[in-house]
Amino acid sequence: MEIMRLCTLLGINILIILCLSGCSLFPADSSQKRNTEQTEASVNEARGTSYQDEQTSVSDENEPHQPGTKVDLSTSSEDPEENTQYNEDESSSDHILTGKIICVDPGHGVTSETKQELMSPKSRETKAAYVSGASGEYQTEEELNLAVAKLVKNKLEALGAEVIMTRTKHDVAVSNIERAEIANDANADICIRIHADGTENSSANGFSILVPSGDLLGNPSIIEPSREAAEAVETSLSESTGARDRGIVEREDLTGFNWSEVPVILVEMGFLSNSEEDEKMSTDSYREKLAEGISNGIEKWLTE
Repeated sequence: MEIMRLCTLLGINILIILCLSGCSLFPADSSQKRNTEQTEASVNEARGTSYQDEQTSVSDENEPHQPGTKVDLSTSSEDPEENTQYNEDESSSDHILTGKIICVDPGHGVTSETKQELMSPKSRETKAAYVSGASGEYQTEEELNLAVAKLVKNKLEALGAEVIMTRTKHDVAVSNIERAEIANDANADICIRIHADGTENSSANGFSILVPSGDLLGNPSIIEPSREAAEAVETSLSESTGARDRGIVEREDLTGFNWSEVPVILVEMGFLSNSEEDEKMSTDSYREKLAEGISNGIEKWLTE
């Protein structure tokens, strides 16, 4: 009896010790263990996937698109085909004069040199090679001519044309024959001579365009295309400036015309002898209108 009581007390003590140490006498439920393992695996997998997605996102920004890989454009606000077409059209429009050569001749200059030169290859008559231009209250002709010529040059070059200037500064001695030869040597599509008028009649105003004519021309075939170019510039210049249109004037006594082998026109932009028109032509805004009218007219003539 005493032995049985001791065994019972010993068993109770063992149970107490096991409980206090956290041990279990019964195996864990296998299904519960599997659920726990699956939960931990899911958490780890989710963490791994999230990290992988972040890495992929960064990598996609730095890696080039691989051929054959589908790209989602649903979130793009641009249509590649429309933009490509627009860019092509814009590029074509911007360079409509590509391949054209245009000589721009700012009239006159400042020089102390003097000499005579033949007025025409078909005549022995001579004229002064260097002639000073008109003067106004606000500017001299060579200043105005060069300022507008540079604007015309920029506009034509923006359209793709190659532009050759007969002078780029005031202090220069370039004769009328030499100016014509510059355009001839370049085989220019046209030469634009830029001038301004002057007269004793201070009320005279407006622009005119001079064209080659007569029997003294070294190359009579330039008459028709020169006239057509003048008509285009006349219309455009009238629209851009709103100035009085004095029309197209034929001249057979101009050295620059008679020695020209390429189409040529001479634009008289206005009268420096008219104080109001002189002041207007001294402003940047009106010079821009003059250049716009000249360049637009040349563009129209060369592209139609």
